[in-house]
Amino acid sequence: MRRRRLLAAVGATAAALAGCTAGSQQPVSRETQEPCTATRPEPADTDGEMEPYEYPERPDEWTEENVGQFLQTFESTYRQHEVLRAGMTSYGHSAIFNDVRRRGGGYRVELETAYYHESETDRGTVHADSPTFSVVYAVTNDRLRRAEGGTREAEPDPKAGETVACW
Repeated sequence: MRRRRLLAAVGATAAALAGCTAGSQQPVSRETQEPCTATRPEPADTDGEMEPYEYPERPDEWTEENVGQFLQTFESTYRQHEVLRAGMTSYGHSAIFNDVRRRGGGYRVELETAYYHESETDRGTVHADSPTFSVVYAVTNDRLRRAEGGTREAEPDPKAGETVACW
């Protein structure tokens, strides 16, 4: 007898709650959002040879204008930290934006980036220029994803990239 009462109560509760979401303007997502865990290069100890950049703070509100500036600064910092981890002593960076598109609640930004670095060896200073890389960022309300392609590869997909910042 108790089982029948329990089943009746569960059925009545489910029926009562079914109407609660019917008039909702909010989309219902069946997907579980993955926890945000960022992986990005942090600078190594430089012994004062090159001051590491700070990753930029997320703006309060994203716009087409500030998302580009934010990502230019972020990409420069990301590359500089890679260079510092490799023990280089000098660094420069450039980025050209190919496209900034609003997607859902965020942005998709395509850019081409190149950099140079120098290191000291027993034969003197060695200067090296990188090839131009394609980098695509996906900016959402809770995270920043980055995908990097090679010099001759198709455009990278940020969904397959790494999460490099969580907010």
